[in-house]
Amino acid sequence: MGLIEWIREEINSAPTQAIPFARYMELALYHPVWGYYMTDRQKVGRQGDFYTSAAVHPVFAETLADVVAAMCRAGEFAKPHLVEIGGGPGSLCRFLLDRLRESAPKLYQRIRVVMIETSPYHRAMQQESLRDHEVEKVWYDSLGDAARGTNGITGVVLSNEWLDAFPVHIVEKQAGGWREVWVASSDEGFVETYRDPTPALAGYLKSMEEEVPRGVRIEVNLAMDQAARDVAQLLDAGYVITIDYGDLQEELYHPSRKKGTLMCYHRHQAHDDPYQHVGEQDLTCHVNFSQWMKSGEENGLRVLDYLRQDQFLMRCGLLQKAVAHADRDPFTSQAMKRNRAIVQLLDPAGLGGRFRVVVQGKNVRQDALFYPIN
Repeated sequence: MGLIEWIREEINSAPTQAIPFARYMELALYHPVWGYYMTDRQKVGRQGDFYTSAAVHPVFAETLADVVAAMCRAGEFAKPHLVEIGGGPGSLCRFLLDRLRESAPKLYQRIRVVMIETSPYHRAMQQESLRDHEVEKVWYDSLGDAARGTNGITGVVLSNEWLDAFPVHIVEKQAGGWREVWVASSDEGFVETYRDPTPALAGYLKSMEEEVPRGVRIEVNLAMDQAARDVAQLLDAGYVITIDYGDLQEELYHPSRKKGTLMCYHRHQAHDDPYQHVGEQDLTCHVNFSQWMKSGEENGLRVLDYLRQDQFLMRCGLLQKAVAHADRDPFTSQAMKRNRAIVQLLDPAGLGGRFRVVVQGKNVRQDALFYPIN
């Protein structure tokens, strides 16, 4: 049996002969044997399905390292922690620690690294990637396990493209009200059908009844509130940096996005059909940052900043990391590669403009300077 057969069997054994799209997405991404993120195959980079900012160049991680150091100074943490959620192959944390070892050796010697990673394949890659760093390191399978297992920490919680991979419910506002997308099976494959929203989903949708126009399809991440509670439980005092593509709710659910934001990535080809390449492609949605910030505020995570990635990286000194050179060969020059990466990370039509950064704080001074001084 493979993933497609497993999903078909679950659908056919369900009383309604269908499952919510959120359950379909959960199986496609996180089935313990055949889910996309759980299999032993490269996802990020040239040989994978997509790129992340962390994969562009180590200068991205170097810049975040300077932010982490500034936050640890501002918080005056006796036992500083660096927590990364959903770190994939581990390159972001590795290059971040490389920079801290060079630029903030005293902090580096004291820092404790907490990695939260669901995929056994990625945990193994992370352990290999961080092997040369002799700082204290611990791994957890889930954010909830980390929140329960650490008894509260001080430091910085970092994620880059984590929330966009949560399974989501899909709903459409029709003439008779909200209808939820479920997935059924047919001879041709998987097909969509509509059902009334489940009670939990219906309760969430009441808050936006007037906000979303008729005919618009949206995605709803019902797990986000629990994620915010877990982050708040994990963190006694410190900062949370969340980097992802998404928008505020009024922009996200605009009529110009009437088909929603669900996207699929397979071998660097983007499309919107989640029912092909099942288990072999990434499924993602834009993050509702209004919901994330609201959930955080309700759990003691105060919003300190919300801005585009290009604005955030410039504020953190990325432009100052460009290097002067007299090189002429773009294929061998490390200086030219570094400078091209900086342009790519700041491109307002690309990574710089598509991604958003939320900085939140818990039990830290309102006037603390948490950005590097350039």
